[in-house]
Amino acid sequence: MGVSQYDFHAVRPNLEPLHVERQASLQDRSPGLVDLKAGAEDGRHLGFSNKCPSTQARGQWALTTTLDAHERSSVLQDVTKAVIPAAGLGTRLKPLTAHMPKELLPIGEKPMIQYTLEMYMASGISELCIITSPQKGLIKDFVTGDWLPPALPFSRDEVFYKNLGRCRTVFLSQKEPKGVADAISLARDFVDNQPFACVMPDCLLFSKKPMAKQLMRAFRRCKTNVMGTIFIRGEDTRRFGNVGVLQTEEADDGCPAIISLSDKKEEPLSGNPGAVIYKGFGGGIYLPEYFHLLEATRAYAEGELDDVPIHQILVGKGTLVGIPLEGVAFDAGHPLGYRAAARFAGR
Repeated sequence: MGVSQYDFHAVRPNLEPLHVERQASLQDRSPGLVDLKAGAEDGRHLGFSNKCPSTQARGQWALTTTLDAHERSSVLQDVTKAVIPAAGLGTRLKPLTAHMPKELLPIGEKPMIQYTLEMYMASGISELCIITSPQKGLIKDFVTGDWLPPALPFSRDEVFYKNLGRCRTVFLSQKEPKGVADAISLARDFVDNQPFACVMPDCLLFSKKPMAKQLMRAFRRCKTNVMGTIFIRGEDTRRFGNVGVLQTEEADDGCPAIISLSDKKEEPLSGNPGAVIYKGFGGGIYLPEYFHLLEATRAYAEGELDDVPIHQILVGKGTLVGIPLEGVAFDAGHPLGYRAAARFAGR
C-alpha cells in the first residue's frame, strides 16, 4: 500500500478539518522540485513582463457582474465543495495517456488523482464533484473502488477508501472535449451559489499544509476569489506550462490583488537568466460569480473554452487575489514535471 502524503489522525463524523502531518521532510531534494518560499525573498519576478490585456482592450468582456443576495453572502460561508476537472485528453503526456487517463498515472505508489482527493479531505472539504468524459470511465471505477489489482498499476489503499466513503462524491460527464471551463460549467448546480475550490488534479503540491487549506484560510481573510501562486526560477521553468504568469500589487493585509495575468502560450515557459517567474498554480477558491463570467466568455471563445479569460476578467475587476503557496510544486501534466513529481514522491 502506498504511503499517504497526509497522516489522517482522526476522521470526524461532522467532517471538520482534519489534523494532518507531512510524513517526509521537504529538505529532501530532487531535480525538478520548486521551493515556493525561495522566490518570496526576491519579491516579484525579475526581468519578465507579460501583462494581460486590460478589460478595456477586451471590450466584449468588459462587464460588471452584480451578485445577488445569495452570492454576496457566499463570502461568509465555509468552503465545503470542490470541483475536479478530469475530462481532458492528456495531450501533453501522450503516449502515456493513450490507454490510461492522465489522472490515473502513478506518482510514486498511487495515482495522480488520489493526491488531489486526499488534499481536499485533509482540508475538511466533504463534497466532491469529479468531471470526466465517456472515454475515462476508469476514473470513476478507481474513485468508487470498483476495481481490483492488477486492473490498475498500483496497490489498493483501503484507508483512502475509508476516508473517501465519508464524503459525498458526484460524477458528471463532459460529452465532448470543449475545454476545462466548459467542464467546470457542468458543476454549476452542484456548487449552488456557494464558494468552491477548484484545483487541477495534475497540479501537485507537497506540503505540510494541504493546498486547499492554504487557499481556504486566505479566502476567509480576503473575502474574495483567491488563486494559488508559486515562484519559479532557473531550470525549473521548463517543467511548467506557459500560462498564468502574473504580477500583484503590494498589500499590507495579506491580500495582494493580481494586476496582470498572461494568456496560455504554446512556446515553453522561460525567463531572463537569474529571473524569478511568478505564476498562478493549480486553481483556487472562487465565488459563484465564476459561472456568470464563464458564460459571458463562451460566446467569444475560439475552439475550447478555457478558464484563463475568466481569471483575466476577475483581474480587471480587482477581485482576484494571489496567494503564495507553501510547499513543493509540480506540473504533473507536463512530461518533465510528471517525471520530476514521480521522482520526488518515490524518493
